[in-house]
Amino acid sequence: MARSLKDRLLDRLPGTRTSMDEGRPKAGGAGAAGFANKVSVFYQEFKTEMKKVTWPGRKETASSTVVVIITVMIIVMFLGLVDYGLGRIVYSVLNF
Repeated sequence: MARSLKDRLLDRLPGTRTSMDEGRPKAGGAGAAGFANKVSVFYQEFKTEMKKVTWPGRKETASSTVVVIITVMIIVMFLGLVDYGLGRIVYSVLNF
């Protein structure tokens, strides 16, 4: 069977998988057994990927949270001022 362009391109990238890998469920799985196999493979891949995650520490999480809160407050103030200004303009135009 001829391999697809996607499979040929993925062969050239390190750390990628193709449909030819052994860990991949075969096409045409029968009903529940095929579904169970897909769930099992998904769970195994999920565990592998979660081991690669670098979780932020407490200090980094706190500082990121502060940055997000300050950014949101700045955006809220800006949009509030724009809303107030446009509201005053519309009010003055309608009551002219």
